[in-house]
Amino acid sequence: MSQDPIADTRSKLDDLEQRIHAAKTSLGARGEINTEAQKDWRAMVEKHADIRRKLDARADHPNGVIEGISFDVDILRNSFEKWVAKVEGNFDK
Repeated sequence: MSQDPIADTRSKLDDLEQRIHAAKTSLGARGEINTEAQKDWRAMVEKHADIRRKLDARADHPNGVIEGISFDVDILRNSFEKWVAKVEGNFDK
């Protein structure tokens, strides 16, 4: 991690975006995504876009704001990992 929390958060968000899209492509190719999972995936993409808008709104952010955005990225990553586990059938409800 660098000393720049904005760059670090942007990097985490970019990585997560790639993982979200790759998982949908991979799982969809195997025909494993039902309607509910499709809806959840779209919600994750929308949340990602919302976080991206907040992050890109300013070139600099006060510390508390960037910490909140970074926390949102962590929450989205957790949701994504649960989504993958659920779609793959490795998640108990």
